[in-house]
Amino acid sequence: MSQSESPNRPVRANLVDQVVGCLRERLEDGTWTDFLPSEGEICKDLGVSRGTLRRALGTLFDEGLLIQGGRGARHEVSKEVVPAQPAPSSSRKASQLVRILSSHPRFILGGQTQVILQVVSEALGRAGYHLEFDYHPGLWSLRRPATTLSKITDCPNTAAWLLYRPTQQIQEWFSKSDIPAVAIGDVFPGVVLSHAGFDLPAACRHAVGLLASRGRRSLAFLTVTNSTAGDLACVAAFKEACAQLGLEANCLEYDDTLDGLCHTLDSLLAKTPRPDGYLAAFANHVPATIGHLNRRGCRVPEDAAVISRLDARLLAESIPSIARYEADEERLGRCLARLLLQEIENEKKGVPRSHWILPEFVDGDSAKSSSS
Repeated sequence: MSQSESPNRPVRANLVDQVVGCLRERLEDGTWTDFLPSEGEICKDLGVSRGTLRRALGTLFDEGLLIQGGRGARHEVSKEVVPAQPAPSSSRKASQLVRILSSHPRFILGGQTQVILQVVSEALGRAGYHLEFDYHPGLWSLRRPATTLSKITDCPNTAAWLLYRPTQQIQEWFSKSDIPAVAIGDVFPGVVLSHAGFDLPAACRHAVGLLASRGRRSLAFLTVTNSTAGDLACVAAFKEACAQLGLEANCLEYDDTLDGLCHTLDSLLAKTPRPDGYLAAFANHVPATIGHLNRRGCRVPEDAAVISRLDARLLAESIPSIARYEADEERLGRCLARLLLQEIENEKKGVPRSHWILPEFVDGDSAKSSSS
């Protein structure tokens, strides 16, 4: 199933408000005209709990947009809902849209990604294009997505696609097609696509050197399953840097849940010797990483140092302060917009362009040496 969202909507701090906005858009764009899908289907689609969904639905019941169904019955769309009519296209370019292809709805993406996409939207808007968000949860699990991608990309008035965390199969399909597309981050070997991103492999190499200089000898890199090309490049850079310095390297994947993360950490803590330095791929799991290590008796930073490969606002407000890598999201957004416009304008067709932005290290208590 595909849904579209406007990236110009402000990011709300309250998750219930975000879900209300998402549901309201689906009502207004005519996605649901008679009855909503079951609550279980909506929860799975949006990645939220049933309690969060029901609080959001309560708001729409109060507004008269939905009629609550009885036990076991689906909620009904009120007759007062009038689907929004598409704006006339005569004042826009024939190919007026640039679409973002993602496995997740926009409102659950991290703050760093939100900034990047907002800058892309603004830059494309000045050039006369409108950015829309398309998410297709099932696409990322397909080993042969060609048929599905052909249907997805058969969209009127679409000038180009921006690919967010695409799989190798998705990258290869766009690489072989004549459809203008740009990938966020790295690309897999053999893929011919323009792309831009943060130089995270360089950050990984720097992190290894820093941890070694602070007396850490057994290091671990934690990332999630379904790794992107950039994630795999980071694993290779991490292992290479550890080998050059004679350090033990542990690279483990988990299923992007807290339970999966904790299980992976427990497996590392059972090793002899235990890792004494951790590099976490994703900022949102860094506090949980530190908390779990501490509750297992592995004190941070006395027994193990922790560094985040990415930045997030929550890290700047954490105790202990978190060592992390900051990057210029606005600069990356401008680079991606420029690449998209070059693809649309057919500049040097078939010649991929790339741009890398080097992150800057921000030290923190979580990465102090054990003797500090």
